[in-house]
Amino acid sequence: MNCALAVDTASSLMSVCLKKNNAYFEMTIDNGLKHSETLMNTILLVLKEADVNRKDLELLVCSEGPGSFTGLRIGMSTIKGLAFGLSIPYTAVVTTDYLAYGFDYFDGVVVPLMDARKKRYYCGFYSEGKKLEGPFDLSEDEILKKTSAFDKVLFTGPDCRMVSTESRKGLCYDGNNKSGKSRQLLELGLKRYDAEGCLSKDYGPLYLRRSEAEIALYGEKT
Repeated sequence: MNCALAVDTASSLMSVCLKKNNAYFEMTIDNGLKHSETLMNTILLVLKEADVNRKDLELLVCSEGPGSFTGLRIGMSTIKGLAFGLSIPYTAVVTTDYLAYGFDYFDGVVVPLMDARKKRYYCGFYSEGKKLEGPFDLSEDEILKKTSAFDKVLFTGPDCRMVSTESRKGLCYDGNNKSGKSRQLLELGLKRYDAEGCLSKDYGPLYLRRSEAEIALYGEKT
C-alpha cells in the first residue's frame, strides 16, 4: 500500500496522517470538536504538503469508536464519502486500540482514556501490545479498581490526566498524551485491511452508550 490516509476525530484532538511510500505527513489540531469546520481543509492541506492528488489514495482509515458521538459520525461519514467517491476501500480501528499502540515496551498495563462526560471515561486495558479487555465506559473508581492488581499502570490518551494517579504508587501518565495518534490509527488500519479487506457501506461507529439527544428523547431506561 503506497498511499493511505487516516483521520482521527474521536476526541477534541483532530489528527490527519498520510502515508506516501515510506514517508508520513501528519497534522494535529485541538479544535474543541469543531471537526465539521476543519476536517476537509486539514485533509487537503496534508495532501498538498505531501504533493499527493486525492485520486492517488489507495486506502482510507477512520476511528471506529468509542469517542465523541459527533466526532465519530463526522470522521466516518467523511471517509465513507471519499471512499465511495474515489472508488477505493476504507476501514476503521477501535479508538482505544490505536491510543494504546506503540507501548509494547512498558512493563505493566497501558490504559488509554477519553472523557465520556458525567465523570466517566472510555477506556481499555492492554499489556505487551495486546488487548486484555475493553473498550469500556467506566467511572474513575471502576478504572482504579480494575488496575489495582497491577504494579505498574500507564494512563494515556487525550484526557488521561483527568484520572488521579495519587491514590497509590505505580500509576503514571504518558507525557505525550496530547500528541496526535493518526499515524498509529493508520498503521493499525493497514493491518486490519490486510487481514479483513474493505468494510461494508453499512458499517457504523462503535457507541458504548446512547447520545444525550437520545436520552432526552426516550429517557434513561429505554
